[in-house]
Amino acid sequence: MSHPRDPYDRSHEQQADDVYGQEPWMLDPYADPYVGQMAPEGYTPEQLYGQEPYVPGPETGQMLAQTGDPPPYESDYQTGEFTGEFQPELQGEFQPEYEAWPTADEMRVGEPEPEAEPQRGKGGRMAAAAAAAAAARPRLRRVRRQRGRRLDNTALVALGLIGAMAVALLLNRPHQWEQPTLAAESSAPKAATVVCPGKPKAGADEVSVTNAADGSGEVTLSGPGAGKGAPATVGSGKVTTTAAKPGSVVIKADKEVAPGLVAGRSTTKPLAATACLAPQAEAWFPGVGAGATHNSILELTNPNSGAATVDISLYDEKGVVAVPEDLRGVAIPGNTTRTFDLLHVIPRKGELSLKTTVVRGQAGVMVRDRAVALETGATKEDYFPGQSTPAETNLLVGYPNSSASRTLTVVNPGDAQVSAELRLLTPKNVLTPEGAPEISVPPNGQAQVDLTKLLDKDSADDAYGIEIVASGPVTTAMRSVDGGDVAITTATETVSEATAVVVPAGAGVGKKRVVIAGPVAKTGSSGTVQVVPVTAKGKALKAKSVEVGPGQGAEIEVPAEAALIQLVPEGVEVNAAVVMSGDGDAVVPFHPLRSEVRTAGVAPGLPLPLEP
Repeated sequence: MSHPRDPYDRSHEQQADDVYGQEPWMLDPYADPYVGQMAPEGYTPEQLYGQEPYVPGPETGQMLAQTGDPPPYESDYQTGEFTGEFQPELQGEFQPEYEAWPTADEMRVGEPEPEAEPQRGKGGRMAAAAAAAAAARPRLRRVRRQRGRRLDNTALVALGLIGAMAVALLLNRPHQWEQPTLAAESSAPKAATVVCPGKPKAGADEVSVTNAADGSGEVTLSGPGAGKGAPATVGSGKVTTTAAKPGSVVIKADKEVAPGLVAGRSTTKPLAATACLAPQAEAWFPGVGAGATHNSILELTNPNSGAATVDISLYDEKGVVAVPEDLRGVAIPGNTTRTFDLLHVIPRKGELSLKTTVVRGQAGVMVRDRAVALETGATKEDYFPGQSTPAETNLLVGYPNSSASRTLTVVNPGDAQVSAELRLLTPKNVLTPEGAPEISVPPNGQAQVDLTKLLDKDSADDAYGIEIVASGPVTTAMRSVDGGDVAITTATETVSEATAVVVPAGAGVGKKRVVIAGPVAKTGSSGTVQVVPVTAKGKALKAKSVEVGPGQGAEIEVPAEAALIQLVPEGVEVNAAVVMSGDGDAVVPFHPLRSEVRTAGVAPGLPLPLEP
């Protein structure tokens, strides 16, 4: 029997439904069962902790009897003595399996080793386990509190930084940041290269070179049309003319002659002329031909020793045209020229528009446009310089006074349809003529307009050019044909500083006139333009000055013996060209003179300001 003061005897207490769940041997071994309780009379806490694990006695059977469950075996509930036969099958069903109480080492499995083993006092294994658990709990709580304080401090610092940045942005608005002044550096070019296309099919051919600045020295002529490539001496204001073979000619100048280098190629019978241009990364040729009566020859010249590659695109009224294999990724070996006769490469009726894009190296690009008379087979050619960049406003300045047919071609490189308006340039104003056609250009396509009647002398006697204003960037060109002769008028470049062109002079050249168009925008300024004709030997002829402004232009007659024409704008931007007549017609536009190279300044600073 148990001791009358046995602390584990709870038979006098009200029992719960789950009797076995209340047994001390099923409780947490780390928990203190006497926390908050008074020790029984006559027992000290040390004596209680020192007792052995509880083994159910007769009191347990007595508690089972109070629940009303049938006993698993017959016995005396008061004494616990067995009075009946033993039934092992019932014993396994009702009698719990008791496990041995875990030792202190087993209870410490999986826990970190303490710095020092707590001294085990009197009380046995339960006391040691309770002491170890009590010693560990405060340390864990202290660690959690320290981590919480560290995270709180970090969050406060981050919030403080965000607030400071917000205040700084409010006080200093981005569009008010002061940027450092980056002054671009200008210097004279140390070298210059221009490419002259091959000669037309007929006519006496020559290449002319000069320096429109103050430089003088030697230039090198190379290429199929230069023969042995002997150097030529060039002086400021003097035109050096050399005979050339049918092929293209590459002219290279060093630092003495590079600033202000000007060159051209021409024939006099029949008349054809063009400026020799620097290599272009991109060029547009609206209205080329690939048919029996209108044919064009594309000429690609590589002025360097390294290889070059050019991509070619074609357009018509319906959109992009499939490019033949011969025109895909055209490879040009160093110091060579490749020509493509479109009649043989992509024969078709009607005009095309052509675009060249240099994807590797450098290349000079030019088209020779040809008119063929089917009855006689007579052929006449003229040079077709390309337009470098599409623009919303294009000025076609200068064209022959009389022509049997005039065809305007407008190319739209964009993906949306573009509408364009045609206006006439006159000396006094820019006007929209009566009966002007409505021009609608499909995306990635071209549109052609017949301007023969509109530009007839009776209806546009004083007009000297055309202005095309489009709703999107376009490229334009006009082809004039008269008696089998061809003249091409392309969109001109804006000139704001002194420049010059070389033109043919001789018996085959008749009248020459310089056509000048003032600024397009109404906000443009007015100014004067001086035209200075110079002979091949450098003799300056009588100069003339005219006043031009927005919507106002002028035409100036030039003596036939002029081989060099200098154009000097003063405080105004202009577009200009030279129109020549004789054994045919030719139009040579002015280009900006390459007299300096600008290098952008670089300096550390704040990001670019945003718009407010």
